[in-house]
Amino acid sequence: MKKYILTYICDIEGWKTAIKQLHWDAKSLSQHQLCDDIATIISDYQDKVSEVEQSISGKLPVNNLKGTPYKITNLKKFVEDVIKGTKEFYHKLQKEGDEYIGMRSDTEAVLSDLQRQLYLVDFTIKESLKERLRNKINEGRVTISNGREKYSLTENELREFVSKAIRNVNKRRLSEATLDAQMALHELELYMNSFEEFRRKSVEVGKLLSETGHKDSAAEIGAVLKAMTSARNNLKSILKQL
Repeated sequence: MKKYILTYICDIEGWKTAIKQLHWDAKSLSQHQLCDDIATIISDYQDKVSEVEQSISGKLPVNNLKGTPYKITNLKKFVEDVIKGTKEFYHKLQKEGDEYIGMRSDTEAVLSDLQRQLYLVDFTIKESLKERLRNKINEGRVTISNGREKYSLTENELREFVSKAIRNVNKRRLSEATLDAQMALHELELYMNSFEEFRRKSVEVGKLLSETGHKDSAAEIGAVLKAMTSARNNLKSILKQL
């Protein structure tokens, strides 16, 4: 058995172990099933490569099948790595003679299957992310009080509340009519009290987006929080002067 083929078969063995771990840790039924499907594809392909190579070059040496350790982080990265490793293997097969036409054909077929699975992974991740974000955003309510009444707000309601407070502060000069100043101060106090909870939850959502590969969206949340923190610090300075 050729050394690079044995090495690749051991890579597949490591991938099979890794995908099983992700299968057991799946956060949704669709991802659970998808991991099973991917595991079946790479396992069946490993059998084909092993059996064809043994028919060409001889038996696999006993005790030489040892899975190459693979540290799995998420399903999309896993499939991308398997595709990358399989492409590298295919390029080596292209240098072989006609005896390997069948193995090259099997490899082309599995690459097509894996690319299709990558599309399904993206689709599943997006659906799962939508559900997880909905749960994260609405898992709790922020309670704020103006001394007389209490308000229980969801994340979306709090975001709108904060936006309204900022708009009102921007529209008014705090040195103008007493009523305007009191209203602005009232909204500022509510904003100050609720900001930390809003920031904490937003950071959690940002981490969730980052973990699932949506780093651009996570960066946008980070930029918004940075701008809001700066605005909040400016408002704190204004309050100290009153």
